[in-house]
Amino acid sequence: MKPIDIQTNGNELYLDCNATTPVLPQIAKAVSHTMETVFGNPSSSHITGLKARYILDTTRQLARKVVGLERGRLIFTSGATEGIQTAVVSAISHAMKTRPGSKYLLYGATEHKAVPQALEHWNELLGLHAELKTIPVDREGRLDLDFIARHVSDAAMICTMAVNNETGVKQDIKALEEAIRANNASIPWMVDCVQALGKLPLTLDETTIDYAPFSGHKLYGPKGIGFMAVREQAPFTPLLIGGGQESGQRSGTENLPGIAALNALFELLITENEVLQSDKRLREYRRQLAESLQTAFPILVFNHDFELSVPTTLNFSVRGVASRDIMDVFDACGIRVSGGSACSSKVVGSFVLRAMGLDDWQSQAAIRMSFGPATTQQDIDEACYRIRQAGDALKHSCLLIADTNNDNDAALDGVVQLKYDAHCCYLIIDKAAKELVVIDPHPALSARIENVVTCRDYKVKAVLSTGSDTDITEAAELLRGILLRESSNHDAIGWPQSNNRSCDAVPADSEVDVDGCVAIGERRLFRVNSEHPVFALSEPAGLKSQVKTDFVFPGAAPLHNYEKAVSGDALVCPKDDPEHRIVYSLCETFGQCDPSEDVNIPIGETDEFWYRDDLVVIDVRERQEHVVSDIPCTADVINVPVTEVIQFIHDHQTLKERDIICVCRSGNRSAVVANVLQRHGFKRTRHLMGGLALLSSPAAKAV
Repeated sequence: MKPIDIQTNGNELYLDCNATTPVLPQIAKAVSHTMETVFGNPSSSHITGLKARYILDTTRQLARKVVGLERGRLIFTSGATEGIQTAVVSAISHAMKTRPGSKYLLYGATEHKAVPQALEHWNELLGLHAELKTIPVDREGRLDLDFIARHVSDAAMICTMAVNNETGVKQDIKALEEAIRANNASIPWMVDCVQALGKLPLTLDETTIDYAPFSGHKLYGPKGIGFMAVREQAPFTPLLIGGGQESGQRSGTENLPGIAALNALFELLITENEVLQSDKRLREYRRQLAESLQTAFPILVFNHDFELSVPTTLNFSVRGVASRDIMDVFDACGIRVSGGSACSSKVVGSFVLRAMGLDDWQSQAAIRMSFGPATTQQDIDEACYRIRQAGDALKHSCLLIADTNNDNDAALDGVVQLKYDAHCCYLIIDKAAKELVVIDPHPALSARIENVVTCRDYKVKAVLSTGSDTDITEAAELLRGILLRESSNHDAIGWPQSNNRSCDAVPADSEVDVDGCVAIGERRLFRVNSEHPVFALSEPAGLKSQVKTDFVFPGAAPLHNYEKAVSGDALVCPKDDPEHRIVYSLCETFGQCDPSEDVNIPIGETDEFWYRDDLVVIDVRERQEHVVSDIPCTADVINVPVTEVIQFIHDHQTLKERDIICVCRSGNRSAVVANVLQRHGFKRTRHLMGGLALLSSPAAKAV
């Protein structure tokens, strides 16, 4: 698929502006015009070059006006990261000449990771070997001024930020300046101003800030352009040398289209216009969004003080609901948000919230919703509607508890696999009997399990653990105290003592004795082997005294503990699944299965299948995503969340001869499920590469 073929969704509500912003039409026009018409090199002396130079010079003048800088350097860069690098190199190079024995490099605990990583890199490379020291913050995210006062005299540089990218918290620049300069009048001081541009008044000449990096793409400009302000007295070492551009301060041919974009942006910031909203209006937008969020998620908490934050950022957590679940359902509703910082999506939890001393669950469940000054009331109205829609979807999926839960027609039934990292937890549910057994709960999944039980009013028959993992056994014991309706005697793994060796049915294919069973509706959960407990789940027993085993949960037990205890076609449900294989057949445990075939369908080769009535489309998104964003097509569509794939494989053997296409939001989950189905005999299964996110017509238009 060519880049030009990728289109934005028409119904998209982009609320992740602290990560990046769309380019405003007037700014995009300035970029396009410059690329097509004013394409000269600003260093050229001919007329084409002079036209380019005019854009360069006038933009620099506008930039000075926007940030309140008449004196000192104003340099165009590739973005804030380059500005940070330049500031750090300048400060450390200066320290090597003037104060080579400096003890510290100071930076705020909630700084963007670009800052400590730059400090660490250049500190080592330039040989200063100072100690990187983190400035603590309070629960509001404000820097500890006393700490600064105690350590700044021995430091070679101090780095702070004007506005935090995750929480929107504003630092008191005046108070910081007093704490810094009272104890070290000459220390180089960098303030990351990326999130302040367009949101706070800036008057750099009235401060002693030495370096202030900015980025264009955080405020409706394109990526790859930024600028930095450098105080007149500040030490300065160019990061890029070799071409003499920017008066020798930053070599490399200037990004003139990007600079033209800044020109258009600065004009908007300076002049009265109807595009950028007032601070009062932005505060009203935040109030409306906050009210909708609290309605949709009654147990929501905001992770920052609104009065100490810019009005364009809301950071919140919902107890018991993972940030990934909320982000996915928001995405399905056409709302784009992020979990914490978009630059650190692989980090578990928010280091910013941890630094503020917030609870672990808040850090791990944090969602950042951010909008920009160009947001309209229409955008906010639509966002509020969709937020409530997302909340309703989570309630109907039992991720949130509410009076509406009982209206959920798609209650869970059978084997449900919940995962935390590589660990697998299982819920065995009988929908008709409203009975449930939990196997190997992880602490991180406890709140979700409790929600499921409360939502559907299940009777929990047992909470079991198959190994000696401390986290698992403690979580199991805790859940027993919460979920079991009557006190029961159970052994160390949670097996009810009353069920030992008493059973009204036995596994038909078992060559070993069982140590009792637990009834879950019509099914029986057999315990096999006491030393390394293995659990086997039967088919509905009815009046049969011998029943086939459909599923086995071996835990940490070796193969020989269960290979003779279950039928040959039983599905093996692993305790650990680092490779996302979800479920195994017995032949796979022996390495005797045929290899899978290619399961990918490249984007651009898909239009036809939406109209095929002989096809099965499996939507592997969670139920709450499917409900708010269905897939209208001619083909049959079945919603099979990843959590329910094991039961689907067991129940839908008749689909093995059908053409199946798995789809999801990004193509990641669908690839996992498609490969699982292939391995278990659904040989005509493929998945949509790139997922619904990249899908063009006709389905995208229909959606």
